[in-house]
Amino acid sequence: MKKTLLLLLMVILLAAPAICAQGEAAVTRPRLVQTVTEYGLDDETNEWVPLRTWDFAYENGYPVSIDLYEIDADRHIVTTFAYDFADGLPAQRKTYDSDGNLVSVAEYRNGCVYNVYEEDESRKYALYYQYGNGDEYFTMVLRDERSSFTEGAETISYYAEEVDAISVTVQNGLLLKTVNTGMYANWGGSEEKEWLRFSGTYTAEYDADGIAALTSAVHRVGPSGTDGRFEVTKADGVVTDAVCYTPTNDGGWYAAARFAFAYTDLETTPSRYAQMINSFLMGSESSYYKYNWY
Repeated sequence: MKKTLLLLLMVILLAAPAICAQGEAAVTRPRLVQTVTEYGLDDETNEWVPLRTWDFAYENGYPVSIDLYEIDADRHIVTTFAYDFADGLPAQRKTYDSDGNLVSVAEYRNGCVYNVYEEDESRKYALYYQYGNGDEYFTMVLRDERSSFTEGAETISYYAEEVDAISVTVQNGLLLKTVNTGMYANWGGSEEKEWLRFSGTYTAEYDADGIAALTSAVHRVGPSGTDGRFEVTKADGVVTDAVCYTPTNDGGWYAAARFAFAYTDLETTPSRYAQMINSFLMGSESSYYKYNWY
């Protein structure tokens, strides 16, 4: 009996560290942001000055409101979202502005943004996504825009289409490299539609966590080379601080922006986490890639 109790005690003691390790590992898992602060560099004092903050509120792991506070203007711009879910994944998202006006409607397939529609009295706008790589990352985006306005007695129409063709390299389920090429056409109602190629090929390279590290472009006309680089500070498996650099004419680097990240306890997938961070570092509508995390 004593031997049995001793063996049982040994099993419990051996198991205890594993249980603790799992609890500690959960702390280091990627989480959704609570507040993001963007800073600009004061050229006179060479100090970082806060420019704006984003505060997020979530339901079901997706933001239901984003409060963008422009510090200089002392102005809050609140965007709200309403989701329809199917099998735990978003099927549709409606976006509303600070006045409660419907801004856009997004449709999802397998939890990924598939179509986005915007429309008002003078403008219709749509994005269409084509996925590859097992539906993890899109490889094509078609933008379709129609607008019109009245100038005197004349109604002027404007049309724009753009196709982003993106080659995607993935490692361990995370972006390693994206190369964006494509074509566009802009024309008026009386003009003939003419497709033109992008002026350059846009390449983004990512670190082992799928966070943007370097961007570059090869242009047919004009300078080519590195467009930007990103230095991030990580703690407990998340990015706490990031500085975005742009090249200077003398071959150096200028610190163009800095972001500080504070987090909720809501965990997310590594790929969605990386998309979220990149949406701030590079902009959600970056010409290199579009970073959809909600």
